[in-house]
Amino acid sequence: MTTIDPQTDLLRFGLAGKINLTSKEQVTPHKISLLVLIFEYCELKRKQNQPFIFGQNPLPPEERISENEKRDFMTLILKLLQSPDLTLKELLSQTQHILKPKMFDEFMDRLKEFYEEDVLPLMDFFQELHRMLSEPITPEIPVISSSSVLGLFFRRMILVFDSLSFSQVTSLYNQFKHYYEEVNGPAPVDESENFGGSLMDSITKETERLTCSALGRESGHLGLGASESETAGYFSHKQAEYFISRQGFLLQHNEKEAMNPKELQTQISNMLHSNPALAEAHFLSYMNNLRVKEYCNAVHNLFHCFDRNTNFTDESLANKTVEEDVSRRYASLNLAGLHFRFGHKEEALAALQEAIRMAQETNDHVCLQHALSWLHRIEDPGKARTASLIARSVDKSEEMSLPNITSFSVQALAKHNAFFTARPSSVIEYMLKSDILNCQHSQPHFMCVSFAQKAALWHMYGKRESSSMCSQLVLNLDTSEGGIYHNGESVCLALCNIARLFADEGNYMLALEVINNAKQRFPPQTQHASLWMIYEQEIMFDRSMLSQKDELASQALNGLQALDQDEFRLRSGVFKKERGDVSAALITLTKLKEHVQANLQNYSPEFPCRVMLALADLYIQTGNHISATSQILECITKAKEHHLEYIHSLAAVYLAFVQFLMQLPEKALALLDQHMVTILSHGNCLDRARTLYCYARCTVAHGSNLAKADRKSSLLLAVNVMITVIELFKKLDAHMRVKDAIYYLARLYHELNYTVERNKSAYEFRQLDSQYPTHSQVSVVRL
Repeated sequence: MTTIDPQTDLLRFGLAGKINLTSKEQVTPHKISLLVLIFEYCELKRKQNQPFIFGQNPLPPEERISENEKRDFMTLILKLLQSPDLTLKELLSQTQHILKPKMFDEFMDRLKEFYEEDVLPLMDFFQELHRMLSEPITPEIPVISSSSVLGLFFRRMILVFDSLSFSQVTSLYNQFKHYYEEVNGPAPVDESENFGGSLMDSITKETERLTCSALGRESGHLGLGASESETAGYFSHKQAEYFISRQGFLLQHNEKEAMNPKELQTQISNMLHSNPALAEAHFLSYMNNLRVKEYCNAVHNLFHCFDRNTNFTDESLANKTVEEDVSRRYASLNLAGLHFRFGHKEEALAALQEAIRMAQETNDHVCLQHALSWLHRIEDPGKARTASLIARSVDKSEEMSLPNITSFSVQALAKHNAFFTARPSSVIEYMLKSDILNCQHSQPHFMCVSFAQKAALWHMYGKRESSSMCSQLVLNLDTSEGGIYHNGESVCLALCNIARLFADEGNYMLALEVINNAKQRFPPQTQHASLWMIYEQEIMFDRSMLSQKDELASQALNGLQALDQDEFRLRSGVFKKERGDVSAALITLTKLKEHVQANLQNYSPEFPCRVMLALADLYIQTGNHISATSQILECITKAKEHHLEYIHSLAAVYLAFVQFLMQLPEKALALLDQHMVTILSHGNCLDRARTLYCYARCTVAHGSNLAKADRKSSLLLAVNVMITVIELFKKLDAHMRVKDAIYYLARLYHELNYTVERNKSAYEFRQLDSQYPTHSQVSVVRL
C-alpha cells in the first residue's frame, strides 16, 4: 500500500476512504526517548526504596526524589504522551529543569549508548522493559502496572517493536541517529572508513546503504517509521484524537489558550501526514480557518472532512449507513453556517434547505431543531414568520430536552421582541427563563451570553448601572470546564462595556487599562479582537473631539472605517460638524439616515435615534430650529415606541434647549423638570453636564422677568449649577466646553456684582482661550 499525500488528496473514492492508511501506533525516536526517561526514573526510584543494608552506600539526599518532584515528573510525562513527537532539543528543554542531575546524566548516557553501539543495545533495552512490566518479587521493587497509563504505553511500544523485522529495526536505528545528531552532532568519521578497512566493514556499510534506501522506503510505506525529516511532529492516532479534542475545545471556549492559527495549521498538516484518513483533523482546520475569516480554505477543509466520512462506491450508495446519512445532514448544516458567517445569505438558505430535506427523510428531529435555530437566524429579522420560527424552536427543543438550543432560542426571541416594540418587562422575563435553564443544565457559555445580552438590553433602555452590573457578572461567573475558563465573545463585550463606562465618566486611564486587558485576552489574530478594536477607536475619537485634538480624532476615524462602517459614518458627520464643515456634515448624516431607514431591520432601535439627534444638533448649531424640532420629535416618537427611556429623556433635553433658544424658558424648564432626574441618574458625564448647563441657562432666562430678590436667587442657583458643570467638563478634558462654561459663569458673577470671582473666571477664560481658540461659529451655539 502506498501513502497518499494529503496536499494533493482532493477526493478519495472507494474503500480507501474508510481505511486508516497508517498504523495506529509505531516506535519513533521520540518514543524511545520517553521510554528511556521513564525507565531511568523507575531505576532511581528503585534505588531510593531499597532497604538500608550495612556496608552499602545509601542514595545521597540530593539525588532522592521528593513528592513534589514526583508530581511534576508524572505531569510532564502525561503531557509528553499526549503531545506529538518532539525533537530531542525540544524534549531536553522541557525535561532538564525537572530531572535530577544524576537522572539526567543517566538518561543522556543511555541515548548516547544507543547512538554509538548500533542496534544491539536498543534490542536489549526493550528486553529490559519486559522486566518492568512483570509482577514484583517483593513490595519494595517498583514496577509499572500493566493496566496503568505508562503500562499501556510500554505494552504498545514493546508489541510494535517485537513485530518489526531486522531491516525495519535498522531503519529505526538510522532515524534515531539523525534524531540524536540534531543536538550532539555527528560522530567523527574514522579515516579507515574512507581508505581501506576490513571486508566485514564494507559489507556492513553496504547493508546500511541498502537499508537507508529501498528498505527504509518500504518501512515508511508500511507506516513503521517516519523519514528523517519527519521524525518530529509525528502523531499517533490516539495523540491526534486528543490533540483535536483539546484544540477544538479551546477554540470554542478560550481561543487565547489555543495555538495561534499559523502554528495550529502546521500541526494539522503534520497530523494529516501521519493520519491521512483522519476526518476530524480537516474539521479542526476548518475551525482554524474560520478564526481568520479564510473562506476558500474553510470550504476546502469542510468538504475534505465530510468526504472522508462518506463512501462513494456503488455498493455504499445502495446500502447507506446511518453514520453516512448523519454526516451528509450535518455537512449541509455546517456549510449553511459557513456561508452565513461570510454573509452569503442565499447560499446559506440553499444549504440549510438541503439539510432540512435530508433530516425530514430520516425523521431526525435533533437535526431539524438545529436547522430551525439556523433558519430563524438567517431569515430577515422583524417579520412575523421569524418570530413564529423562534417560538416553534423554543417549544420543540424544550419538548425534546435540548437545553442548549432552547436557551439559544429563548435569547433570540427576547432580542427579537426587544427590537420590535415589546415591553421591557416581558423581554427581561424571557431572559430570566434563559438564566434558569442555563443554571439547571450547567451551561456556563450560555450564562455568559445571557448576561452579555442583558447588559446590551439595559444599555439600550438607558439603565447604565444595570448594564454595568450584568457586564461585571459575566466577568465574575465561574465558567471553568476542565481547568479552562470560558473566554468568548460575551467576555470581550463585557470588558468593552466596562471600558466604555469608565470613558464616559472621564476615567480614560482606567478605560484603556480595561481595553489592554481585552487585548491580552483576545490577541489581534483571534476572531473577537475586532470588538475591542472598535471600542478603542470610539473612545479615542470621543476623547479627541472633546479635547479639540483633530489629528487624533481623524486617526481614530480612519481606524474605525475599517471596523464599523455605520459608526464611522455617524462620527464622520459629527467630526465635520465640529470642524465647521456644515454642508458636508449635513450630506453625510442625511445619507446615513436614509440608509438606516431603508434597512431598519438590521439596526437596533437606538442607532436611528442617535442619527436623528446628531442631525438635530447640527440644525441647532446652524440656527434652523424648525428642522431641529422635527428631528427631535421623530426621535421621541421612535424612543417611546421602543421604550427607550433614556433616549427619550435626552431628546427632551434637546427640545428644551430649542425652546430656550426660541425665548420660551418656562416651557423649557417644565420639560427639564420632567426628564432631568433620568439624565442625572443614568446619564454619562457629558450628558449630565450638558443638561445642567441647559437648566442653568433656562433658570437665568426665566428669572429675568422676576422680582429683584427672586432674580438673585435664580442667579445664585445658576452659579452653583455651573460650578458642577465645569467640574464635569474638566473630568472629560472637554476644554472648549470648559471655556464656554467659565465664560457664562463670569457673566453670572458680573450680574451679581461679584467682582473678585468675575475677574478670576475671566482670567481663567483668557488662559483657556489662548490655548484653545474658537475657530468655528457653529460651536458657539450648541447644547
